[in-house]
Amino acid sequence: MKPILLSLLASLSLPALSSCGEKPEAPAAGDSKPAAAPGTAAKAWTVSDWTEWKKQDTGDGEGVTIVKEIPETNPPVPDKRPPLSEEAAKAGVLVLGKGQMLTAVRYEGKHPLPLTDYEISWQGMRLEGRDFFASMTFPFGSEKTCGTFVTGGWGGWTTGITALGHQYANENDTTGSTEFVTGRWYEFTLQVTKECLRGLIDGKEQFKVAVQGRTVSMHHSEIQKCMPLGFASYDTKGAIRNVRIRPLKAGELVPPTDE
Repeated sequence: MKPILLSLLASLSLPALSSCGEKPEAPAAGDSKPAAAPGTAAKAWTVSDWTEWKKQDTGDGEGVTIVKEIPETNPPVPDKRPPLSEEAAKAGVLVLGKGQMLTAVRYEGKHPLPLTDYEISWQGMRLEGRDFFASMTFPFGSEKTCGTFVTGGWGGWTTGITALGHQYANENDTTGSTEFVTGRWYEFTLQVTKECLRGLIDGKEQFKVAVQGRTVSMHHSEIQKCMPLGFASYDTKGAIRNVRIRPLKAGELVPPTDE
């Protein structure tokens, strides 16, 4: 009897079980593409395909487009910036149309996402409007714990991290002010460790703050749809290109010390 019973069981088509003994949920329709796997350490990569960044449902507006390039109408003088890499040139430019009020994209590709000890750089340009045009949401230790590097919010000048210690970028110790010229590419850089956040614009340090023991969190708005990695503009048309991620070396970013 046993051989017959085993043969019968083997012929049955039984549903797969998860590690908890329950049938796993079926993937949602249109969601067959595997999500990027999280990682604790960054791997160097340059965005070469903007189609992996998906527009989020944040209301009405002009939408998101990808173009080959956008010439500057107000370039810096002198212009000492290096040319784009082959990967960045291949990707082209992601244009965030003027939203009502927010336009946002989230990374949904296959690259493992960095969680700590990494640097992310990107170039942003304000095309129309007077608010932030290339703000970047980033993971901080976890895909569920994120903040945003705000680029020209609160009337167009304010920069900083939202939120730090439950305070937004216009009210914490990362707050800065930059007069962003419409039609000019700006280089933004954010360095992230468990102990420190450091932000730069065009190579000039804007903030360097100790964050150990402090809460990093998101604004309570639709920008949360950018989590864990994404870009957004607010009532403003913006452009983004040349996004690069690299790991930080040991000791490269040290928190400031109280004098």
